[in-house]
Amino acid sequence: MKFSFSGRHMEIGKSLTARAEEACGNLAEKYDTEFIDVNIVMKKENHLFYSDIAIKTSTGNTYQASDNDSDPTASFLGALQKVDIQIRKNKKSYKGTGKDVPTVEINSYDNSFEKEEPMIIAEILDDLPLMSVSEATKKLTDKRRVFIFENISNNAVNVVYKREDGNFGWIDYKIKR
Repeated sequence: MKFSFSGRHMEIGKSLTARAEEACGNLAEKYDTEFIDVNIVMKKENHLFYSDIAIKTSTGNTYQASDNDSDPTASFLGALQKVDIQIRKNKKSYKGTGKDVPTVEINSYDNSFEKEEPMIIAEILDDLPLMSVSEATKKLTDKRRVFIFENISNNAVNVVYKREDGNFGWIDYKIKR
């Protein structure tokens, strides 16, 4: 499981991160599923903490939830409880049908028909992860050759990518006003 817990304009403590990772592991175990990617972002506005959770599972499902509270732990647990409800409802939809929950290979596509033009597939980014350039390059793999993020040093949108020569490229986009 890839686990990411980041703070927007705030520091996330090690104890909260460890508790969150353990709680996510317990939730996956509870529903006998595998979490492929867990991304949690917490931010503070005025007196409230806002937690956003996005979880991708081995069944190909994505669960997202948000919650806010004056306590950061309660904010996280509230969002996780909403994810729990989503997973439970999804599991219930397969009960009694005689079907198992489908398992799909992530990033596999069935192109059994020929196309003249390639399709354009939109991928919506609600919130860019806040990280350093070196952290972003660690997100690159053979299948994920481009990664967009918010640079922690200047809060600008940046792109890192795997070049054909085996090196990494970095685009630091500065908005001109």
